[in-house]
Amino acid sequence: MTFRIDYISEPKLMFLNGESINPTVGLLKYSPRFSSEDETKHKWVKVGIIGTSKSISQTINFFEDMRYNILPEKTVKWLMPFPGVNEQSPLKFSFSFRPEWQERFSIEEIKTIEGIETLDGRIEKVLSLVDSKMKVIYEKSPPEVIIVTIPEEIEKLCINQNYDNPLIKLRNEDDFHNRIKVYGMRYKMPTQLIRPKTFALEGTQDKSLIAWNLAVGMLYKSQKGYPWKLTYLPQETCFVGISFYKENLSGKKCTRASMAQVFLDTGQSFILRGDPFECDEKDTKSPHLSKADAKHLIEVVLAQYNEVKGVVPQRLVIHKSSNYLPDEYEGFMDAAKDIRYKDFITIQKSDVKLYRTQSMPILRGSYLSTPDDNEYYLFTTGYVPCLETYPGLSIPFPLMVRVKYKDTPIRQILEEILAFTKLDWNNTFIYRKEPVTLSVSRKVGQILSESEAHNIEIDPHYYFYM
Repeated sequence: MTFRIDYISEPKLMFLNGESINPTVGLLKYSPRFSSEDETKHKWVKVGIIGTSKSISQTINFFEDMRYNILPEKTVKWLMPFPGVNEQSPLKFSFSFRPEWQERFSIEEIKTIEGIETLDGRIEKVLSLVDSKMKVIYEKSPPEVIIVTIPEEIEKLCINQNYDNPLIKLRNEDDFHNRIKVYGMRYKMPTQLIRPKTFALEGTQDKSLIAWNLAVGMLYKSQKGYPWKLTYLPQETCFVGISFYKENLSGKKCTRASMAQVFLDTGQSFILRGDPFECDEKDTKSPHLSKADAKHLIEVVLAQYNEVKGVVPQRLVIHKSSNYLPDEYEGFMDAAKDIRYKDFITIQKSDVKLYRTQSMPILRGSYLSTPDDNEYYLFTTGYVPCLETYPGLSIPFPLMVRVKYKDTPIRQILEEILAFTKLDWNNTFIYRKEPVTLSVSRKVGQILSESEAHNIEIDPHYYFYM
């Protein structure tokens, strides 16, 4: 077999006053992008907290430390010192905490939780308390972001030991973290969960990296803007990541729904939920849409694009983690019949390995072209020249990119996939392995699968889900 290897250079990111390859370098040098009219003015992020007196105090103390410079404990080439969030910081924002935005678990409430015999019963009680306390804060004067800091004594009562990484998870597969996200949507307050081990720095990331991720994530959740965007995405192009999730509905053995994560060249993104459908039990790993459902989902996507941009897109790009079955493909094509350019792409993990004669592994951005003109292998992990290192532990594996239909040159399609590995505002590391069109869709699907998610009108903005 003959094949060809080419290379795509590291995509650049755009910040308030300049461009950079590295998110933390760009934020330090050029400041985050904001959505307000006066982008130069210092911003205050209003933060609420739910916890015990102790965990609320720990939270405020941690954020007090974040007002000042935090140096990395280890020398990591890609990790920059955290500059602090204060009025002199290049980040140009600070956090504001007020007593009226705080609600505490009382001693009596904790005793009540302790007295409940079943694990599910204890978890449901904690969730109902969080829900009621979030409602109290909302009805007073809602902050822009609300932190739920899990007290250690409550976490011990609610952890499910059946999981390798102990989680607060219910028997019906509902998840504590995801349920809190649903409550945040209900009260229009994006949420941030913090576990006790974060404050103790036990088995966690470096403190400076925790500070970076908390600061940038909460800035985005406060709806004050997009900390960075890609330097270039084609205008009038609608990027869509499509995935599926299983609904937790009583009496339904296999009910699934589709969802779409829509990305625009402005940096905006939206979550759209498709209709539920009955699926074959044998098709649980890789469900597909009927022709009618596929058509309807893309029609909803295009309507959302038109509502935001005021025009229909000239190009539609679909990313899926599964292949396109005939009915599904026909439905997509039918819905997009008036779109001038279309690219329907499957992106999956692969076990292909490539070795270099040098000591370092293959470069991130390398891609392998095979004799099959419809299949390519893109390395989204590997040696990063700008970092002069490979920030990984094992041999990098590429993503397999399969083309079902394309009007765009394959190199541009691969450049866009690589670029989308750098748009996770919940993470200041230089890249993710998967493009956010798929990784974000998967996270959102987990939240939409919650039983409580069926009782509310979902919000299309990603900051409620991250």
